[in-house]
Amino acid sequence: MFAILGVAVWVRIVSAHGGLWVDEAWSAVLVAKVDTPWAVFGSINHDNNHHLNSLWMLAVGYAAPPLALRALSIATGVTSVLVVAAIGARRSTAHALVGAALFALSPILVNYGSEARGYAPMLLCALGAILVAARWLDALAPAPRHAPGLLALLTILGLLSQLTMLFFVVAIAAWVALTLRQGFPPGRPLR
Repeated sequence: MFAILGVAVWVRIVSAHGGLWVDEAWSAVLVAKVDTPWAVFGSINHDNNHHLNSLWMLAVGYAAPPLALRALSIATGVTSVLVVAAIGARRSTAHALVGAALFALSPILVNYGSEARGYAPMLLCALGAILVAARWLDALAPAPRHAPGLLALLTILGLLSQLTMLFFVVAIAAWVALTLRQGFPPGRPLR
């Protein structure tokens, strides 16, 4: 697993070298026009504003090296590999290793994990929500005390990373509802 994780870090850092790409540069220019974190939410009214990424860019600084501006995505992209391994480990070690390897080397996921955008953090939140929901559903018992709050936090952070998190939220909610419907009498899953 350490080798897979090392490869995931390496390919994302290699991919992150060079100047900012068009959408990254556009995000940086939008962030350069604001001076407070609150302005990221109130003053940048553009779909290119991935809020958590914009907050990261504001904290690091407009003139920071591209690798520093991409560090949030690199870290969350690599962490996604670990979460996928945890999801796969629910079945077997082989599932964990294969899932981690696929996430470590998938070209689109390497791209997401090496660009200064909100896709890698969003994907990490979605995978985290899947892991929390799966562990809860494995027992088909009432939700653990921390599960609803953790799911809410992951949903909020995911939506602040990139609004397409909404598709994951709907899919996870449908999955939970269908699974609970199979394991409980009618009406109980709704509660």
